[in-house]
Amino acid sequence: MSKLLLPAFLMLSFVLHAQDSTKVVQFSAQEYKVDFDETTLEVQFAPFGSNPISLNGIRARWFSSPYKAFRLNVFAGLDSDTQITQQKNTNASLKELKDKFSTFSINVRPGFERHLKGTDRLSPYFGTEFDLAFQSSSDKSEFQDGDDVEFTKRVNENGFIRFGLNFVAGFDFYVAKKLYLGTEFGYGFSYTKLLDVKVKSDRSGFTEPEPEKRGGAFDLGPNVNAQIRLGYAF
Repeated sequence: MSKLLLPAFLMLSFVLHAQDSTKVVQFSAQEYKVDFDETTLEVQFAPFGSNPISLNGIRARWFSSPYKAFRLNVFAGLDSDTQITQQKNTNASLKELKDKFSTFSINVRPGFERHLKGTDRLSPYFGTEFDLAFQSSSDKSEFQDGDDVEFTKRVNENGFIRFGLNFVAGFDFYVAKKLYLGTEFGYGFSYTKLLDVKVKSDRSGFTEPEPEKRGGAFDLGPNVNAQIRLGYAF
């Protein structure tokens, strides 16, 4: 199914282009592209991936002119998984026990774009983008001690704080009026601080240890968005 998405979309683009080409006298180039005081919203998709269309956050752009835009990508997500490790059995005095893992993530990317003149349908641009991210995690396991259910929990084993700055360049190609495909790459740096891991428990005799420090990482280099952007201006 995913392998048919791109050819179908290209065929639709060709039909729309053929329809619009008959009205070339009526429409100016700017009617295809973003104009003053307009907004764009985007989704990203990988035509040959296992999930062809994905929403990697909500990305919007606000154009103060056809050549200048403020951009913002926001992602917030919560993933929680529970696995039953012991079934309840009244005859054997067994309690139901569970392992639960959860992760909360938030990523905010504000930035600015400067669009070049391009062509009637092509809008190349360059700009900057900040990268601010936070993630916390919790891994909780339950144990049975007699008739009591106790737990041990590791907090922030996958937690981090990240900040960075990217210089980006890309283009939007308008396949129809206000509807475009695009791609983007960038070069920048980021610093990721791994959060300290804490261990908590209500088990008898447990003494909470000192938080486990894990350090951080600094990255500098190119970065590429492997997905295609599909957006609409309004």
